[in-house]
Amino acid sequence: MHNVYKEVSVEDALRILNYCRRHTIKAGGLFEVYSTPGEDVHMIIVNSCPEDGPPDRFRPLGAFYLNYLKPGTISIEEDDPHFDGAPQRKYHVKAIRQAIDLLIQYARPGFTLSYNDLPPIPE
Repeated sequence: MHNVYKEVSVEDALRILNYCRRHTIKAGGLFEVYSTPGEDVHMIIVNSCPEDGPPDRFRPLGAFYLNYLKPGTISIEEDDPHFDGAPQRKYHVKAIRQAIDLLIQYARPGFTLSYNDLPPIPE
C-alpha cells in the first residue's frame, strides 16, 4: 500500500532526485534511480551493507518514490496494518524513513550519505 511519508516542495523533490542520481552505486553511493519514461515519477532504491561485511557488498534496504502520488510527494510502500509482516520488514520501512529524513535535511552538494548513517540489515 502506497502512503505519503513526506510532502516537500517540487524544488526539494528535484534536489533529492539529483542528489540520488549523483550518488548511485556506480559512483560509490547508496542509490539506484529508476524513472518512468515521459513522466516525472521516480523510484529510488536505497542500499546498505551487512554490519560486519565489506562495504562493497550492497544489499537493497528498500525503496521510496518521488512524485508517484502527486508532485512533491515522497511515498513508501507500507504493509497493510491487518497483515502480520515479518519484523525485518518493519525494520526496513523504518530505515527507509530515516534515509528520507536525512536526504530532506542534507542532500546538497558537499554532503555524502554513508553506510554508517543507515542501520545495518540484520542477517
